[in-house]
Amino acid sequence: MTGRLDGRRILVTGASSGIGEASARAMAAAGARVALLARRAEPLERLASELDGVAVPADVVDADATREAVASAAEQLDGLDGLLNAAGVLRPGTVTEGDPEDWALTMDVNVRGLLHATHAAIPYLRAGERGDVVNLSSMSGRRLESAPMGVYAASKAAVHMLSEGLRRELSEHGIRVTVVAPGIVRTEIFETSDHEIAQSLGEKARTIGLPVEEVAHRIVEVLASPPDLLHVEVAMLSIHQ
Repeated sequence: MTGRLDGRRILVTGASSGIGEASARAMAAAGARVALLARRAEPLERLASELDGVAVPADVVDADATREAVASAAEQLDGLDGLLNAAGVLRPGTVTEGDPEDWALTMDVNVRGLLHATHAAIPYLRAGERGDVVNLSSMSGRRLESAPMGVYAASKAAVHMLSEGLRRELSEHGIRVTVVAPGIVRTEIFETSDHEIAQSLGEKARTIGLPVEEVAHRIVEVLASPPDLLHVEVAMLSIHQ
């Protein structure tokens, strides 16, 4: 991995935990300079210190705060040529019995947050010689696990379609857009909900889930691929899933 991303300046959202954190670590190990964006400032700043990176705390749901954080990241890194949208939440629940606040949070973080960060980063990506947008989706965006996962799956299906639109929009500027869609991954996202579906998926993650480092390595491979090679989508599962 060492040296594969030398000279790259990459912003990672959702960088304080999970796939975002693991990806930031893998990018730094591959030679990239990383800027880290997430709501929780303390873990973000610890990770930035460890990776010799830049911490720009913000909530991606807040468009103004996200724009300011992206601008700060670009200023401190002297530009951007990569963005990983890894911020996301999981709030299972059926439409019949679900909480409208959970629906709003899911769409706000998983969809609007991606739009806010990407919109803010595009001018910096266009200013460089090459650029990448990698959007973290899920296999749930391609198939439905269960009825209580419907709203979450809808948010991830939206990531697929937004990514296709962005790919067509940005390709003329030499900016690649890739969707990374893993199955169940061993992360703490399942611990953020006490819904029985989240608990069940968390148990599956502990036993048959993909290691978070494997997803991070695939993301580095996407970023390190030759400039004229586009990965439209990287979908992956543990063989046991």
